[in-house]
Amino acid sequence: MSGPRVAVKALIVRDRCVLMNRYIDPGGHELYELPGGGQEHGEDQPTALVRECREEIGAEVEVHQVACLFEFMTERSLRDRTPIAPFHQVNIAYWCGLAEGEEPGEGTEPDARQVGTAWLPLDRLDEYTVLPPALARWLASDPSDRPVSLGVSRG
Repeated sequence: MSGPRVAVKALIVRDRCVLMNRYIDPGGHELYELPGGGQEHGEDQPTALVRECREEIGAEVEVHQVACLFEFMTERSLRDRTPIAPFHQVNIAYWCGLAEGEEPGEGTEPDARQVGTAWLPLDRLDEYTVLPPALARWLASDPSDRPVSLGVSRG
């Protein structure tokens, strides 16, 4: 068994909204996750995040500093609950901004089941299915009291 997969995620906040990838599960329910994905061998994290955002949101981003980290451990797909091989991913979320003149849209290689992006209001995140749920609570919390680690989500 190999070690955990390392992934980078973009936390882009504008006008009190956070940019999320939008997914539709097989039952027709909407799910939301931060843009980003796996870091490839030999790739530094900011480079991986720029690439992943180009693939998923079709926009260039500027990577700033680490915001938080969270882990997934599961034997079921987070997006459609189908059985998968045991999976462990460590996600490092960075504060990012859209590069000048950039707007999110259709990426060059969107994720499976991804149907676009959405700006979700920070004060209404509890109305959406945000994965992991701890991220929605973290974003809605007092910034002076946010932990760096959001813990482990088990599926």
